[in-house]
Amino acid sequence: MQADLVYDVGMNNGDDTAYYLHRGFRVVAIEADPDLCKRAVSRFGKELESGRLQIVNIGIAAKPGVSDFWICEAHSVWNSFDRTISSRNGLPHHRIQVPCQTFGWVLEQCGVPFYLKIDIEGNDFLCIEALQDRVDLPAYVSVELGDLDQFVTKLSALGYTEFKCISQFHFLPLQLPPTPEQLALEAGDTSTLRRTRDWVFPEGASGPFGEDTLGRWLDQDEVRRTHAYYSKLRDEQTSTPFWFGASFSFWLDLHARRGMPRAAGA
Repeated sequence: MQADLVYDVGMNNGDDTAYYLHRGFRVVAIEADPDLCKRAVSRFGKELESGRLQIVNIGIAAKPGVSDFWICEAHSVWNSFDRTISSRNGLPHHRIQVPCQTFGWVLEQCGVPFYLKIDIEGNDFLCIEALQDRVDLPAYVSVELGDLDQFVTKLSALGYTEFKCISQFHFLPLQLPPTPEQLALEAGDTSTLRRTRDWVFPEGASGPFGEDTLGRWLDQDEVRRTHAYYSKLRDEQTSTPFWFGASFSFWLDLHARRGMPRAAGA
């Protein structure tokens, strides 16, 4: 593991990459959309020139090759190999072809990061599965949450013993009892919403990671129970600050930790 390295798998507009660079990390940013990569080259020219940033314009797939990739013309965060994701709500979309590689290949080429962020709309599990063949693993992993049980089971088998479900709406954790920050939000205090240290996260950013996330680390049983509790509130349409906008729906990332690692110089 390289303690000064972060992977941004699903770079999109580069807002997460900008935060990781601000924190002092080197970054490998992976993005399938060539237009987003071109914009990132313009945005991060100095970091690319200095070697602190590497942009890899590929899609992550089960095997190397060229595959159809769907561009959502209204919301690039919904670009995906899965057309049903890119066409959500009847939004306009179109197909391009992109070069693909396995995530194992990326690890071999670029090294194992301290933190691995995964958000690639449908192929996230391929990154987790690629870790199964390795002894050296990231200290922290986050993944956009689909099936909690599946991800917790796979990550637990790799030695990730502690978890947090973090809302992408405001970066508060699903936790019982509620955190002081959740109680403050319920009381109408939004002064710390989407902020950490000296950084304000724009809409769509993944937010803080590792020990900068709020709340307690939970073992796999507690994270399942807590998620089930809030899922019941959702199904009952009980009001909490965790729902995305006015809808009774989650927008969560699952964060996982191995042991008590420390980043060098971060």
